[in-house]
Amino acid sequence: MADPLRAERVTLRDGRAVVVRPASVDDAEETFKNINLIGAEQVYIMIDRIDNVDEERRWLSSFDGIRSVLLLALAGREVVGSADCHGGTYPKDRHVGGIGIVVRDGWREVGLGRLLMERILEWMRAQGLEKAELAVFATNDRARRLYESLGFVEEGVRRGHVRIRGAYVDEVLMGLWLKRSARSGVP
Repeated sequence: MADPLRAERVTLRDGRAVVVRPASVDDAEETFKNINLIGAEQVYIMIDRIDNVDEERRWLSSFDGIRSVLLLALAGREVVGSADCHGGTYPKDRHVGGIGIVVRDGWREVGLGRLLMERILEWMRAQGLEKAELAVFATNDRARRLYESLGFVEEGVRRGHVRIRGAYVDEVLMGLWLKRSARSGVP
């Protein structure tokens, strides 16, 4: 099996190429720019804005590659997408990893989201995590279709959990068992 933390150049469906690799603190300027561009859209992620690059550096320094990882998709030096996972911190949830993913406008619908999700799931399996979980706004149909195509199932809904541009929107909780044997005894 290939190292899930490898740097790899991948060609997307539209012919553009990205390099997928783990993030480092040196990426703070570019990840800061990317998250603020996506956050400004207001409809895909909880964060609307990160106020300073030092906050971003602190966040980047929290990823250890063992219990947590942030993978970047770069077009040249520019971050155009990322996926992260944090493994559970308590003995009762250490088998679960929470996923977050962002893809910049202009890079959607070309396979980048699937690429990032597949790589983060690959890392999770290599780390021995048994279950992936994520939350998605009910209005984000494109992301929900992607997650379902990867085998995620809806596990719950937090009604009106977020307010997007003044409207209350449900947050859908989704999960994916990474090992079939882990399903025994699970409803």
